[in-house]
Amino acid sequence: MRTWRFLAERILVKSIVCIAFAAKWDDLPLLAKSLSRLLWLALPKRRAITVYNLKHALKCSEGEAEKLAQKVFHHVVLTALEFLKSGAHPQEAVKRVKLRGFEKVKEVWEQFGKLIFVTGHLGNFELLGARVAQELPLWVVARPQSPASWQIIKSTREKLGMKVIDKIGSVREALKVLHQGGALGLLADQHAGDGAGTMIVKFFGRPASVFKTPALLAARTGAPLVFCYDIRLPDGTHMATFLEPKHVNDDEIDDATLWFCEELEKAILQAPEQWWWLHDRWKVARRK
Repeated sequence: MRTWRFLAERILVKSIVCIAFAAKWDDLPLLAKSLSRLLWLALPKRRAITVYNLKHALKCSEGEAEKLAQKVFHHVVLTALEFLKSGAHPQEAVKRVKLRGFEKVKEVWEQFGKLIFVTGHLGNFELLGARVAQELPLWVVARPQSPASWQIIKSTREKLGMKVIDKIGSVREALKVLHQGGALGLLADQHAGDGAGTMIVKFFGRPASVFKTPALLAARTGAPLVFCYDIRLPDGTHMATFLEPKHVNDDEIDDATLWFCEELEKAILQAPEQWWWLHDRWKVARRK
């Protein structure tokens, strides 16, 4: 059964890769519209989570939440298509991303020789990482996906200039990167559980568990912490925004974690349909 499932998923992934490679950049939104409808029907659980999250976070009606949820599904598919297409045309992909606020980041990089970038699943975070990798040596921490798709995802990131660190046992590798002089990229906006190195914050007014890892690493290594995010613009290009690098002391770890969450919330409100509301972010709130 597992073998057949693997083969079916592998064929599906390969098919989508071929479609993304063959399509033009400007055709991807229309292609994503068709594929997102299939995804909407195929994933009822994720559909329900998305509508629920939007309704409670943005305080909107069921109907408004469902309309916005459909846009979220479209965005997720479009993000995947853009990412896969960038594997065939890496230079063309990174040219589609504009930088805002990166001058100060470069100044701090030249001074310290190490940085930690923290972001969330907003806009096309893959292209954000690819664009940063054109400027600085960037390692990204990622959780391996299913065997059928992980090698494609990993190799595409490497084609875009990112070096990938497996999330399992990643702390040691992350420390090594920062001590030897490098930039680290972290996604830190999903449910973090209740283990060590986590804390509960108010996110869109409801309790959510978040990883303190970015702030902990910044305090331990002296690497400045940079919050950044990407938003897709109406013309199909991307704007990558970088806040001023932040220094974190041992007694500021919780404050820095809260700061990241607050800045992410502000960024999401600029384009709420471009965040991954499909994730069960508020497990803590539902349990309570």
